[in-house]
Amino acid sequence: MDRVAEAGGPAVNPAVLAETRWGVEMAAQRPVAASNARAALASAVGFACLGGFFVLVGAASILTATPAQAHDLLPLAGIGDVPRRFGEVAPLLSATIAALVTGVVAVLVAARRLDALAAAIELFILGAVIEGCVLGAIGRIGHATDGSVLGAAVVCVMGGVAVLAGGIVALLARE
Repeated sequence: MDRVAEAGGPAVNPAVLAETRWGVEMAAQRPVAASNARAALASAVGFACLGGFFVLVGAASILTATPAQAHDLLPLAGIGDVPRRFGEVAPLLSATIAALVTGVVAVLVAARRLDALAAAIELFILGAVIEGCVLGAIGRIGHATDGSVLGAAVVCVMGGVAVLAGGIVALLARE
């Protein structure tokens, strides 16, 4: 029992107060993390990884498909074909790069090397970039009568939504 409680003062939690030879001082208190913060971060990592994977698979499927009726979008003949047709495939390549960066952010969050708030902001921005790029390219893809190309575009859009959801879940996982 400490001197304050002995003198008739209020009962004091010994974890809060530390007694020194000059009197009673407040000790540093660390904020307690929510009990589900770790699970929310794991969910955010899962959303980000799966969303990035779906964007990579969908963009690769679009770039290597053979849409017979696609307006202005033919499959790439090879890596040398990219500089010649960069304007056509730039939105899909940008979405692919954003999906790769999403994977890096997810690995940093899983390794606890990136703060949850920073990860949430980055995942939200990357998801918005993926959505913008895929929806910008969907004007060409949407004219395709080949269902696999349009399906791949929908997979890319859903991958971007999953990355956005990962950003929202990471925002809720702040400690």
